[in-house]
Amino acid sequence: MTAAPVRQTEAEIQHGILLALGARPNLRVWRANTGVAKDPLSGRLVRFGTPGQADVLGVLAPGGRLLAIECKSTTGRLTDDQAAWGRMVQAMGGVYVVARSVQDAVRAVDAAAFQPSDPSPSSNHA
Repeated sequence: MTAAPVRQTEAEIQHGILLALGARPNLRVWRANTGVAKDPLSGRLVRFGTPGQADVLGVLAPGGRLLAIECKSTTGRLTDDQAAWGRMVQAMGGVYVVARSVQDAVRAVDAAAFQPSDPSPSSNHA
């Protein structure tokens, strides 16, 4: 009997991607948070990040292309802001991927490593 596939949360997928891609010498990746926080000294609300920006950002060597990875569970859906942000990244020659698994992100990075920067939209936007 074959075991049912393990369903991962978006946070688990994101963590796995950061571990898998963070070990690569030709790539730097980091978590890109968005939100609002209260400044403990002034009490003011401080907004950070850009609405719709991807969960994981990075830079691909040697050319310095932007890598943007939006992590989604198997049932997760992009917001309108996320879809617009992805189109903008692709239009400017960056690599944008919606990753529903660590393997999705790894495949996208491997494919991007062999493609020159091209500002035309790719088919890797789900």
